[in-house]
Amino acid sequence: MENNEKIRLTGYIDNSGKIAYIKNHINKYNLLKNMFVGETNKITSVKIFFDFWISVLVFGSGINDYFQYNFFKRSYKDREKFIVGRKWLKIINKCNGSTKIDLFDDKLKFNYKFKDYLRRDWLDVDKSNFDDFNNFVKKHKTFFLKKNVGSGGNGISKYYSKDIEDSSGFYDNLKGENYILEESIIQLKSLKEFNPSSVNTIRVVTIRNNEKIYIMDCVLRMGNGDRSTDNFHQHGLAMKVDPKTGEVVTEAIDKSNNRYVEHPKSHKKLLGYKIPYWSNVIDTVNKAALEIENVRYVGWDVAILENGQASIIEGNCSADPDITQMPDQIGKWDKYKEVIDKL
Repeated sequence: MENNEKIRLTGYIDNSGKIAYIKNHINKYNLLKNMFVGETNKITSVKIFFDFWISVLVFGSGINDYFQYNFFKRSYKDREKFIVGRKWLKIINKCNGSTKIDLFDDKLKFNYKFKDYLRRDWLDVDKSNFDDFNNFVKKHKTFFLKKNVGSGGNGISKYYSKDIEDSSGFYDNLKGENYILEESIIQLKSLKEFNPSSVNTIRVVTIRNNEKIYIMDCVLRMGNGDRSTDNFHQHGLAMKVDPKTGEVVTEAIDKSNNRYVEHPKSHKKLLGYKIPYWSNVIDTVNKAALEIENVRYVGWDVAILENGQASIIEGNCSADPDITQMPDQIGKWDKYKEVIDKL
């Protein structure tokens, strides 16, 4: 199976029709079973299949949940501790009321609302003229082109200004299509050294209760290779970070269930790395979380700039808990339930 197909199946699947839905989920089941369990005889395969359906019906888990959290070798009591599909929806509905919130799903609206926290140059193409566009491209040697709606690292492309031969034609193709241009972030040197081709960011999950912000989880994410994104669903790396100190406290993991003590490309040690300017990260997300009252559960993606400032890349109002539970394989349901029960 091609790597792009693996990324598609283990990430966000765009289903079109019942047949495609069934086929995609059969392929996903087989792929994840092979990744996490490996080759099994027929009897074991049948046992796992029926055990999977017990987890679906009893615990509300999905295919990813079952394999990514190693349910096939966990007791039922232990499975109860994990945030799976059904419990994830409980968190979303209690905190936000919906998995779809326009302010967070639309990058243009998000950028306008949280402009003071972005700390980078950006351009709304539809509200610009050609001179605005041309000046932006001349000012920035590299930039990212983003569709206003997209998730999981999809709809994002990196461009080099020198490679744009027909600026007018490029602009005309973008105009009216809800595109954003964003300058390339120059990240902190020690973070860049791990994987220079990607901006390596921190996911901080917050829950707001009136004026109090709970920091629920922190994860450092990195690219793995030539991809410009560090997104976990594009098979980047993820590792748990101590919310108090900013120190990496687990091995890194990817969506294929590979684990790393050091980065596979740079060989720079991951476990024990202490993120500089950590207080800037926490201070920034605490302030951003207070900007909107009716969206209480958010996964903030934050980059640290070369000057130590924290730059919010985006906020996710339906942040997937896989990135926070896979690295340490510890269920977080009790921790989250304690907070949302107070709302």
